[in-house]
Amino acid sequence: MKLEDAIKQKKFDSPLHKATINLMYTANWLHGEFRDLFKTFDITHQQYNVLRILRGMHPACVNPTEIKEVMLDKNPDITRLCDRLLLMGLINRNVDKDNRRKMKIVITDKGLALLLEIEPVIKSRMEQLFADVSVDYDKFNEMLDAMRG
Repeated sequence: MKLEDAIKQKKFDSPLHKATINLMYTANWLHGEFRDLFKTFDITHQQYNVLRILRGMHPACVNPTEIKEVMLDKNPDITRLCDRLLLMGLINRNVDKDNRRKMKIVITDKGLALLLEIEPVIKSRMEQLFADVSVDYDKFNEMLDAMRG
């Protein structure tokens, strides 16, 4: 669907203005697509991101600050996210023996199994969403990286 039809706006100040609006609109649209997908697994995109980060660092334990530094969404309440993941049995959280004010977090086998279940669904959805898109993804990624400086 063309941006003009989606937001019912025919005129933009410039192609740059249109591209910026289009990128924001598309990012929000993608976010919605994956939010609905994660709902079917009873988790949020932020919880998925924490699990993905913990799997990448597994079997090492990680503190909440280290997780927050590499999250896609920089504004989450990491304590509440971890509380929910702990209640679901997807992570374990322990007090650091050297510094009792620090927590150490590690993904559980149940968390790893959930990721194995989710990821083929994510991959399939990405392939569906981008099936009709012809683009050099390496160059597209370079462009997005350059935009963020």
